[in-house]
Amino acid sequence: MKKIKKILALVCVALLIGMYIVTFIMALVDSSATMAMFKGCITMTIFVPVVIFCYICLHRYAMTRSGRRDYYPENPSGDNRPSEEADGQ
Repeated sequence: MKKIKKILALVCVALLIGMYIVTFIMALVDSSATMAMFKGCITMTIFVPVVIFCYICLHRYAMTRSGRRDYYPENPSGDNRPSEEADGQ
């Protein structure tokens, strides 16, 4: 899941930076579509992260509901072996 989050975060950042660059270039060229691009950038600045967050939440819900407990280990270190205390040692 951490890998998916990193990939989605990078995609989000790339999309937003790309939109900002295109809007900046259009503002320099003085295009008539600059204001529409600016409004689109503001909308996407809110929309893209919210959609990615919803996707992550739905993915987590689907994995836990399907019973794939191994997908989210209880031990955050990634070590799924039982602890020494559980063995009675």
